[in-house]
Amino acid sequence: PSKYIFYPAQFWEHKNHARLIEAINLLKDEDVIVHLVLSGSFEDNYRKNEFNKLNELIRKYALEDQVTYVGYVKDEQMPYLYKHARALIMPTCFGPTNIPPLEAFVMGCPVATSNIYGIPDQLKEGAIYFDPTSVSEIAACIQSLWHDDVLCQKLIQKGFERSREWGKDQFKNRLLEIVDELIE
Repeated sequence: PSKYIFYPAQFWEHKNHARLIEAINLLKDEDVIVHLVLSGSFEDNYRKNEFNKLNELIRKYALEDQVTYVGYVKDEQMPYLYKHARALIMPTCFGPTNIPPLEAFVMGCPVATSNIYGIPDQLKEGAIYFDPTSVSEIAACIQSLWHDDVLCQKLIQKGFERSREWGKDQFKNRLLEIVDELIE
């Protein structure tokens, strides 16, 4: 679709795809039609079963025209999906070391993600946050990003600022600090 929100994640239950689909359905019921693009692979039966459950939910809510599954995406193709997305949505139930928001920052993609342990510390003002167990909060964040150009531009700017704090020099300096602390 020409306008979409993006969620790159494997199909594990803790990635919380089901509540995301419920949020898209809630918005549809309010006449807000949002397109969602999902990427991820499933190499084992567990993830395949989760993917199948997700497809059942999509059919139940008649969201087939609003949800696109692109499968496994190669690293060199990911920037395109971020750069063209309206926003990254990440309703994960675990954190804080999740890579997609950091990739989104670098690509100029606004971020909405779970307000759980460590994630706000990592992303700071570069994202908007929601309770991943609340379908209505997920939907509200999506709706804000879908319609509010000013908010999106602010998040893009804050994301760029935050991403500049993570370079090779910063990594090297932090690693040396940790080694020094361990040696002392």
